[in-house]
Amino acid sequence: MPELLMIAILIVGGLVLLFFGADWLVKGAVTMALHLGLSPLIVGLTVVALGTSLPEALVSVQASLDNQGGIALGNVIGSNILNIALILGLSALIQPLKVDSHLVKADVPLLVGASFLLMVLLEDFHISRMEGALLLLGIIFYVFGNIMTVKRTSPEEDKIEGMEIPKDPSKNLLRHIGLLVLGSIALALGSNFLVSGAVDLARIWGLSEALIGLTIVSIGTGTPELATALMAAYRKTADIAIGNAVGSNLFNIMFVVGLAGLVAPMDATGINSSDLYVMFGLTILLLPTVWTGLVLDRKEGFLFVAIYVAYLYYLWPCLLYTSDAADE
Repeated sequence: MPELLMIAILIVGGLVLLFFGADWLVKGAVTMALHLGLSPLIVGLTVVALGTSLPEALVSVQASLDNQGGIALGNVIGSNILNIALILGLSALIQPLKVDSHLVKADVPLLVGASFLLMVLLEDFHISRMEGALLLLGIIFYVFGNIMTVKRTSPEEDKIEGMEIPKDPSKNLLRHIGLLVLGSIALALGSNFLVSGAVDLARIWGLSEALIGLTIVSIGTGTPELATALMAAYRKTADIAIGNAVGSNLFNIMFVVGLAGLVAPMDATGINSSDLYVMFGLTILLLPTVWTGLVLDRKEGFLFVAIYVAYLYYLWPCLLYTSDAADE
């Protein structure tokens, strides 16, 4: 029991550090970027977008460095399934989501392509450094393309979605540099604690690391996205709810897997083809909704949530089997 308590402290403490660390780092980085003369539009599409993906990225990088590829890739695949099935599903149950944004309509086909590419790369259940570099190159082109598209179609705005811009970025600059440093340290410690706790939990319960990544780790690192999407749905800003899920999934595949694979090649130990099929199938289900401008209504939201519950039910025999095998 003391060991389980220590593992719980590691996992919960790691998640808390990741949450606050990402917030501090993004605030510090945004102020620094504005101080250097970057526009709020560019900062929002680059610093904020990458910063909010850092918890997943650092958890997967830490796992890949520890030769725990199952946790690294399970975190990404589980997060992508959670983002569409649970987060969008619950958001639609709160408030039907109508899609109007051109960027979201363009991003979903890109997400389908990225999901298919990940399936192809994982055909041998391995991500090499070259494949990681390829994915990172994809996210660079994606961010650059977003900047060019928004600059052509939207007026320059002095705001960043979901953030308050400081009127004078030079004011309290040392404080924001401190936030940047403190956030980086918190993210590093949080990712280390979470991966260590997840590995120990898998060892004690006799579970595969991939199952821990697909469930506990992905749900934990996906909590900020869940809160953002539910609040957006409550405020009837559907584009933010859907854009949050789609953008997060794109960054998970190209930035998180790409960075982790570039740092250390990964074996997808414990990941099944069925996990990839569920992720890809859910992405395909989004296409008719966003392409035709239809509403993601409560019935469809219920369907997405039901799919997630069914997926967890599918994983449950695996949990039981591995636990029984460990007991023997």
